[in-house]
Amino acid sequence: MSTFSAQDFNAQRYFSVRPTYPDSFYNVLNAYHKGPQELVVDVGCGPGTATFQLSEQLDSFQRVIGTDLSPTMIESARSFQKQDPQKYSRISFEQSPAESFEFLKTCSNKQKCDMVTAVECVHWFNFAKFQESVANTLRPGGTLAIWGYGDFFFPDYPLLTAEIDKLSYADDKLGPYWQQPGRRIACEMLKELHFDSKWFQDVEEVYFYEDDLKDKNPGDIPLFMYQKLTLAQLKEYIKSWSGHHSWKKDNPNAEKDITDAFVERAIELYPQLNEKSELQITWRTFWMFARRRH
Repeated sequence: MSTFSAQDFNAQRYFSVRPTYPDSFYNVLNAYHKGPQELVVDVGCGPGTATFQLSEQLDSFQRVIGTDLSPTMIESARSFQKQDPQKYSRISFEQSPAESFEFLKTCSNKQKCDMVTAVECVHWFNFAKFQESVANTLRPGGTLAIWGYGDFFFPDYPLLTAEIDKLSYADDKLGPYWQQPGRRIACEMLKELHFDSKWFQDVEEVYFYEDDLKDKNPGDIPLFMYQKLTLAQLKEYIKSWSGHHSWKKDNPNAEKDITDAFVERAIELYPQLNEKSELQITWRTFWMFARRRH
């Protein structure tokens, strides 16, 4: 997690290439939520990727607060908000640890929060402490919604799936540069984490793996996440990874960036490709919903 807080981490690049979440998923989330819709807190919001979507897709909520431990991420989110302050007038951002909701102390709706979301970030948390803090903040019946994605694959270029896995995890590639155990928990899509029945009920856990996603249309699966990127754009996406950031710091004088080596290998395997070639990448995805016990 400290990588994202580093002053030299490129939050703007991170924001510009992060995948977004389909409207169909927010329909599922909205249908799950019951009761008042006054306040939603998006924990671990990063540059606001999901926070801005929440304000648009769950527009019946009166207030949306995004929180993140990283001042770099909060600065990036506020910068984007300033581009259209009227559109995002219901949103505010707070620098805060995920396990703390102290910023709500001065608000009249302390412990009356209707929904807490945590998107592609829970792998960094103390999950037990986080759940207890959420339970103390949500109103009875309020929603805790966690969702995100694991690794991606190339449905049309299967040999590249093995190559991107090698780039991500091989000892001579990015493998040693991930913060653990967070990265392992993330790529396993939080399968080892479970809601505490002392605090939460009506649990819903849904996972989509490669076999579920192959040859599917976006409308078939609510959290179908894919992008069409050129190889050049894919390089920029990989450069947004915290693992690449750490690798770059450790190899400042590398003759060739590790992303260039990946593209060269892709073209070697599929000679019809070049840096301008567009490929579809598809992510394995999941969501976990629960309600605060009464």
